[in-house]
Amino acid sequence: MSFQRLKSSSALELQSYDADHFDESERYAGASSMPLSAGTTAIMRARLSLPTMTLSLLKTFPRIIRGYQLTNAAAVVVPMDHVTSSRINGQSIGSSIVILTGASDCLVYEPVGRLMAVVYFSPPKREPWAQLSDGYHLLNPAADALVSLCGLISTTLETAANDPGFLNAPASRGLVEQALLGRMDAALRSSVKSGPVPTATDGYRRIVLDMEKLIRRDLMIWHKTTELAEQTGVSVRTLQSATQAICGMSPHRYSRILRLWSVRKQLRIGPAARSVKSCAISHGFWHLSEFAASYRAAFAELPSETLHRSRGE
Repeated sequence: MSFQRLKSSSALELQSYDADHFDESERYAGASSMPLSAGTTAIMRARLSLPTMTLSLLKTFPRIIRGYQLTNAAAVVVPMDHVTSSRINGQSIGSSIVILTGASDCLVYEPVGRLMAVVYFSPPKREPWAQLSDGYHLLNPAADALVSLCGLISTTLETAANDPGFLNAPASRGLVEQALLGRMDAALRSSVKSGPVPTATDGYRRIVLDMEKLIRRDLMIWHKTTELAEQTGVSVRTLQSATQAICGMSPHRYSRILRLWSVRKQLRIGPAARSVKSCAISHGFWHLSEFAASYRAAFAELPSETLHRSRGE
């Protein structure tokens, strides 16, 4: 599956984003993405609306995703690539299908960009869907069931791009939706659930949340790792292990990335009277030349350029 084989049509919405604006497109799922790098690859989304579900194909970017609030809905995330490095709450996703239902307190770490399909719908109140509790579920379907589902997704999106008349007919959309639901049913029924989350991994998520709350409480203060560990009630080694397991990095690097992206957001959409200096200092960057160098390394532009462009927009 490739975006090169897709094009916008009367049946298929095709849109590109940059890392700054992609976050706005995820609000329907109550999610929020923090990029790990600005990147130069365009972020793409293809979206097909069916009678009671939405099928999307996403080409994403290295990021950390927080939360998911799916009221009376489910999101089925199907891998369309061979990336296996992503983790959810510290648990390896591998090549699993991820099902998100209800309120999912999740932190997803995607160190590289992904190609994935997302089916968003209200699941039927029957098996195998009725047995899914709120939260996230990692499912490993039989190989033929996964191949069949991915094949139908690819065929459906290519048809929407190249033969929109077929999918503009209500009867055709209904048939496609039922076929997708049937393939997802088969994938779920053939799946082996991942084992229970290790106790240590489950605790690591809480530690990272506590650490982030402490950092965000006053972004002007740079806490040492020893201080973060002490105030979250764990050893330095445990804090480092937790942050590495959940976020794929050290506490210091996580704090820096969080601050840099928060500065960028403030430069883009903050108060009218904002300046580069005020935004930097409010996030603990007291040495402006070092801040500008770090900012440029992260985003391939100076903070003054971000601010100037945002005022023009």
